[in-house]
Amino acid sequence: MASLPAADPRLSRPATAAPPALWVALAWLLCCLVMLWLFRGDLTAITFRDPDDAMRLQQVRDWIGGQAFHDVSQHRINPPFGGPMHWSRIVDMPIAASILLLRPMIGAAGAELAAITIVPLLLLGGLAAALHRAARLIGGTAVGLLACGLLLTTPSILVQFTPLRIDHHGWQIMLAAIALCGAFDARAVRGGALAGLAIATWLQISSEGLPYAALFAGVFALRQWFAREEAPRFIAFAGVVGVAALALLTLLRGWPAVSSLQCDALSRAYVWPLLGFAAATVIAARLIGAQTAFRRAAVIAIGGTTAIALFLLTGGPCLSGDPFAALGPVAYRLWYLQVMEGRPIWEQGLAMAGIILLPALAGLIGALAAAWTTGGEVRARWLALALLTGGAMLVACMVMRALSVAHLMALPGAAWLILSLLAKAGRAAVAPLRIVGTLATMLLTPVGLSALAVAAAPTPAASSGKSCRTDAALAPLRTLPPSLLLAPLDLGPDILVRSGHSVIGTAHHRNAAGITSVIEAFVAPPDKARTIVAGFNGGKGAAYVVICPGMNEMGAYAKDSPDGLAAQLASAHVPAWLTPLPAPGPLRIYRFAAGTKASATPFMQ
Repeated sequence: MASLPAADPRLSRPATAAPPALWVALAWLLCCLVMLWLFRGDLTAITFRDPDDAMRLQQVRDWIGGQAFHDVSQHRINPPFGGPMHWSRIVDMPIAASILLLRPMIGAAGAELAAITIVPLLLLGGLAAALHRAARLIGGTAVGLLACGLLLTTPSILVQFTPLRIDHHGWQIMLAAIALCGAFDARAVRGGALAGLAIATWLQISSEGLPYAALFAGVFALRQWFAREEAPRFIAFAGVVGVAALALLTLLRGWPAVSSLQCDALSRAYVWPLLGFAAATVIAARLIGAQTAFRRAAVIAIGGTTAIALFLLTGGPCLSGDPFAALGPVAYRLWYLQVMEGRPIWEQGLAMAGIILLPALAGLIGALAAAWTTGGEVRARWLALALLTGGAMLVACMVMRALSVAHLMALPGAAWLILSLLAKAGRAAVAPLRIVGTLATMLLTPVGLSALAVAAAPTPAASSGKSCRTDAALAPLRTLPPSLLLAPLDLGPDILVRSGHSVIGTAHHRNAAGITSVIEAFVAPPDKARTIVAGFNGGKGAAYVVICPGMNEMGAYAKDSPDGLAAQLASAHVPAWLTPLPAPGPLRIYRFAAGTKASATPFMQ
């Protein structure tokens, strides 16, 4: 393979050439226009791709409506207790700011629609800019531009930036790209500080940033062990990630979050080890110095040992088993184990396993090949990228939803590999070989490899009950007085957003009691289910039961318990204590009458 030009941020270009940033901006704008067109139906009906997007909008509404900054609980879930949440106001801020800015001009409804449409696309622009810079620093101008082009055609990444996709996943991907910029910044101190700040911000949004904090720290430590000039990057990263994590946690969650123990979010379990890592690394570097590899290794050992020791003291309980086991056996089996995006690769189908692995492997192979054909500092950069890509791929193998970050890390390597193979194909002596070689190389793009995986192992499309979560489907609920509803977990957020009702539970694990109650009610026989429904809301009971027969969730309940309430309702056997209400569309609504018996009568809606 031919070696491509080395990365250099000071590379000159002809005075008449368009700046690469302009091409990136134009590609981003074109991508935005395409996505607005493709998702125009969702915009018209305000149909969220995921229930978490609806819950995010409700969280923003509550904050704008007067809910305290540090209070991110959902008080219309499982009343009178409320549904505890661990989401970050960082994600809420641009949405809320856009709504408040646009509301005087286009009204409340128009401002909301504009905000939830624009914010994901703006995040995609930030991601494109960050990746372009990182890839250019690694492999030069051509790699930077092609990596950006690949990004804007990668389904596994774009799916997190579509209009109305306002959950936190897009933020995580963008922050990973910013950290990647810091990893290869020509100024080591600035790069380390930038990466540390990006990771610290990521940790405020989700504890899913923890393995990447360890990954970047490990790569920086290894680089500074081999090259003294990289020591300032490692030290700056360590110092900033610890101090920024504590400062942001105190600012965004308040001091109680710093002293409380939560294994599913940044808390004392993780923030004090990060701060200890920062202090120990900076002090050790000052006292020991970085003149020799042995001294640099000692600094790494002191910082790492301090972090591990503090974690054992402050977060030891988080090491004992699966934290989601606290949900209880019923909720763990019928909810948590069914959320495939949180499951490892060996529990996925062949098509999804291919989608996870193939784009990441292509990027890893490209980075290793680039390192093999180059030397010096350029080789060191490609090897560092290979380590980051490989680490991110391992995380994606453990948790499927992490595949977007793995594919992001793989893009510079994939770009180098494609450019090299295209150059080789272009030198073929026979025109058909040039054509075939060029077309074959296109299959190495993320979209090409994903298509190959799906074609090799097609999987039937699963039903998420999206038709039940539309505004039109839920409109009948707005004709009822605000009440407490027993509804499927995945339907709950849309009910909150589109009506004044409250629900027992949603698919957010901190409300373990609500999740368990919903599942137990739907899998219990009708007579027992009546008792459960009557006990909600401090003994006042739920006023209505709402189901969507086409949802996977309802199918799982019916399959697990053929005699349970969900199965009975799906087969149109309605217990006497439920009165069917007219509801055009896929939704089924029943009024609860606590004083009736549990015998069932056939009913066709």
